[in-house]
Amino acid sequence: MRLGRSLRRTTLALVVAVAAIAVAGLPVYVFPPQGDPTGADLVYVIGPPEPPRLELAAAIRDTDGHVPLLVSVSDSRAGHGEQLFDAAALDVCRRRGSTCRTPVPFTTSGEAALLRSYATTHDVDKTVVITFTPHVARTRYVFAKCYGGDVSVVGVDTDLSPLDWAYQYLYQSAAFVKAWLTPCP
Repeated sequence: MRLGRSLRRTTLALVVAVAAIAVAGLPVYVFPPQGDPTGADLVYVIGPPEPPRLELAAAIRDTDGHVPLLVSVSDSRAGHGEQLFDAAALDVCRRRGSTCRTPVPFTTSGEAALLRSYATTHDVDKTVVITFTPHVARTRYVFAKCYGGDVSVVGVDTDLSPLDWAYQYLYQSAAFVKAWLTPCP
């Protein structure tokens, strides 16, 4: 009898803890504040240059008069078992006004460093950074820490399963801790 009650209490405590974490993460990972994409001098697509991100970049560029586009692409020779994007294979990288580069390291802080380097040789006052929704808050933090210029972060919604969302909560939380503890490249 006691064991059953103890097991129920433990289970209930675990369910309450998971629910509290899920609710606490809603404004950070699921519904983060979106930046204002207007008035940009540069549109920067980070992470994999997937079609939804590139489509949003094209829409912002069309609205703001074809501002330059910077695209972060992974090195096709890196090979970590993940889907990689090669600048030579991306149509957007061959268009006028587009620059495709691989940040070193290929991390969010590396992408911020790439923007910092790009801004030293280009006239950039405001950048719209495009990522996917669970990554918006951390991107905002890392770019504020490692770039320091005027950045507005916009997320593209992605269909994620409950298991994918759980993974994103864990991954983004761990990556936030890493961002707090490591210096910028």
